[in-house]
Amino acid sequence: MRLRASILMCAACVTWVSASAAQEPPLAAPPSAAAAPPVAPQAVAEAPAPAAPALSKAPKLKHFVQAPAPAALATRGSADVVLSIDIDEHGAVQAVSVTEPAGDGFDEAAVAAAKLFEFEPGEYQDKPVPVRITYRYHFFYQPPQPPPSAATSDTQAAPETKLTATPASVPVDGLVLRKGDRSPLEGVSVVVDDGAQTTLTDAQGHFELGAVPVGTHTLHLRGPGVTPMDSAIALHAGRRMTLTYRAEAVERYASTVRGKRVEPQAVEQVLQGEELRRIPGTQGDTLKAVQNLPGAARAPFGLGQLIFWGSSPQDSRVYLDGVYIPTLYHFGGLRSTFNGEMVESLAFMPGGYGAYYGRGLGGVVDVQSREPRTDAPHGFVQLDLIDASFMLDTPLSKNLSLSVAARRSWIDVFLPLFTPNDFQLSPRYWDYQSKLHWRASPRDDVDFMVFGSDDKVHVEIRRSDPAESPMLDTHTFYHRAVTHWLHRFEGAATAELTASLGYDVPFQVDINIGNASRSIDMENVAYGLRGLTHVPLSDVVRLDAGLDFEGSRWPVSLSLPVSFGAREGDASGTRGGGGGTAALANDSYTAYINNVAPFVGTQLSFLDKKLVLTPQLRLDLVTYSGYLGTPASFSHAYAELEPRVSARYQLVSWLAPKASFGLYHQPPQVIELSQRLGNSQLHPESALHYVAGFDIDPMPTVHAEIEGFYKDMSDLAVRGEHAGDPVLVNDGIGRVYGAQVLVRKELSHNFFGWVAYTLSRSERRDHADNAWRIFQYDQTHILTVIGSYKFGHGYQLGLRFRLVTGNPYTPIVGAYYDSTLDRYRPIAGPVYSGRLAAFHQLDIRFDKTWIFDLWKFSLYLDIQNAYNRSNPEGVAYNFNYRQTLPVSGLPFLPVFGVRGEL
Repeated sequence: MRLRASILMCAACVTWVSASAAQEPPLAAPPSAAAAPPVAPQAVAEAPAPAAPALSKAPKLKHFVQAPAPAALATRGSADVVLSIDIDEHGAVQAVSVTEPAGDGFDEAAVAAAKLFEFEPGEYQDKPVPVRITYRYHFFYQPPQPPPSAATSDTQAAPETKLTATPASVPVDGLVLRKGDRSPLEGVSVVVDDGAQTTLTDAQGHFELGAVPVGTHTLHLRGPGVTPMDSAIALHAGRRMTLTYRAEAVERYASTVRGKRVEPQAVEQVLQGEELRRIPGTQGDTLKAVQNLPGAARAPFGLGQLIFWGSSPQDSRVYLDGVYIPTLYHFGGLRSTFNGEMVESLAFMPGGYGAYYGRGLGGVVDVQSREPRTDAPHGFVQLDLIDASFMLDTPLSKNLSLSVAARRSWIDVFLPLFTPNDFQLSPRYWDYQSKLHWRASPRDDVDFMVFGSDDKVHVEIRRSDPAESPMLDTHTFYHRAVTHWLHRFEGAATAELTASLGYDVPFQVDINIGNASRSIDMENVAYGLRGLTHVPLSDVVRLDAGLDFEGSRWPVSLSLPVSFGAREGDASGTRGGGGGTAALANDSYTAYINNVAPFVGTQLSFLDKKLVLTPQLRLDLVTYSGYLGTPASFSHAYAELEPRVSARYQLVSWLAPKASFGLYHQPPQVIELSQRLGNSQLHPESALHYVAGFDIDPMPTVHAEIEGFYKDMSDLAVRGEHAGDPVLVNDGIGRVYGAQVLVRKELSHNFFGWVAYTLSRSERRDHADNAWRIFQYDQTHILTVIGSYKFGHGYQLGLRFRLVTGNPYTPIVGAYYDSTLDRYRPIAGPVYSGRLAAFHQLDIRFDKTWIFDLWKFSLYLDIQNAYNRSNPEGVAYNFNYRQTLPVSGLPFLPVFGVRGEL
């Protein structure tokens, strides 16, 4: 396995006394020997910063090599060279390149020295692995001290002896905290004067220098991601000195480790940290970043539907800490339903994923929550034009910590003020999260988490005739309680168990027009259990096995037209599926769906671990039943074997081809089991995923991925073709093919961004005698360009540009007058034979942050659709369907917000 980490690991602070002294520099002591007073000139190598979450041990420098000082050091005073260093599984340096140059010969000197470094290798699950780190080599100049005058007589000898006597000394200790949020900074070097004493801060930011001679000294603070600090201190006999420093942190790209899951994914994007929160057009919501990655189509009206690789929104699944949640976004896609500040990472897999996931034909979004911070209370309060939110992290004891967060929109307060009296739209949402982390033992971690989301929308159109004044009310919510236990065995084996219980209302609709009412009420009691174990059998073989269980109880009650909510493939709602547009469906039933899936995978490494093969097998055992105790009772059971395999070969250091294949199944949707709206005899749908591509690393801070994909779908639920057929049958087939490219620039030189492009074609055939047709959510071209630059002094500017092929639609080609209803009835053309104009939009985000000693304050302005493009989202017709008018999407929308953070 190849771990690709971008970790600001360590910094070398090199003090040069004079140019002449630099000609024959002595070797520097390694960090473990730094306490011994060396002779000048010297070098102090700072210890590694905390490793990325997936590394069980970070690389550690054990042999430091001092670089020769360029002549420019005496005039410049100091210089920093940031290097990218590839370290193999033996700790040897394989490659060194400059990511932030200093010029004047410093770059060449730092590279030459770093090539001679020796490390203790980094470890993943306690096994040595290759790692890429970022290393800051710091040079600073110390003027030479004048040599002591030689003694000329015996009368001068006595005073000289007195001057060299050991002076009184006092202990010195302290803390190094990050300015703004008081987080402890680990791995910061604290150097006394020119290196007479040195030490490193621990995980709590604490340092201990021991006894330092009384008098005036200068402390030099140098560390990973920390602006260098020099501080003068005066020590007095008999007085212990305890110091607290608040260092200004240099924001760095968060560590990203690939391959941390059960098995390597052929297509996976992992995003973390500041890269998520500062993307324009997301209003700081980290989980909305998935909409900007290749393979993700743009949802109509920006509603936040998850459309991956030409699949329906209901075909993709979202997991939070391994637990399925029914929706990722609130009303209108404005915010995610889980607070992004509690997110450790977000992984997006549009297809070709491994056996850890199932029950869907589309993609997967896997959100991992972070542990609460334990050093001190931290939190934030944020207000903008959309909602208000807060979060608090606090330690409760040595082994117990807590995070709580909540958010509430206030769109429902001011939106009615800007809408006409005859049209009222009142949406509102709220969500909450709470996580308790318990370090039960050095080998055991236990988490208890509760979270949920709630959305309501009220729409009312007032007309002169109350009988024609419609009202619509929708209510959607979910709640989850999750317990997670992780145990680490001797060696590298681990086991974890996750249990969950939830209550959902994914779809509750009430429609009232005069005295007529229509409704859908669906509830769900969800329960789940997931077990997983990783067992390294040798250096080249690892076994991963687990059990994935999901169960649900669905009470369903509905009263509506059979044609309500036209399915994909229907011609503007005119196809009633055998029921006719006027027929009503009144149905009430309880459905039970249980799915247990054991899975196993083996990771095999060959050719000095350059080639990694991962064969996997998942067995989905699903049962569903309904209408129990009635003549309409049904009960079905299916066993679906799902083989999957992936491969990756590190051809050269910067190029790795990869491929995957997998079989996937998806049980019917609950409402599709209705005797009136669907078919209780439906069986699971299936799909084959084929993926091949390349990982490319042309430069240390640039990563590129190219993938081609093909999806072959069968047994899709579609409308019955002939009179007398069930409303739904498993006759449909589909195919999706295309390619995608991602070029991502990690944060360096104050800039990060990426370019994502997807070229795809998604088609369906409802029945064997039908022709292939375009899929409802087909988008041929999807281009997203994102860039963000930090100007310093807390200013940051970001841009996002999107260009997307317009969605297909079914045009109306004519109409006829219905004298019975006194209105024109439309005649639809071929299904999805029309296409809307292309969508394009520019979003801009501006941030300004003020950092104080104990807190931070930020202002931001997030502008969507900066040039006010009237993007068409649909087509409206006049009364006789002879004139058309495009339905435009979101106009120019500036969102201003403030944020205070501890």
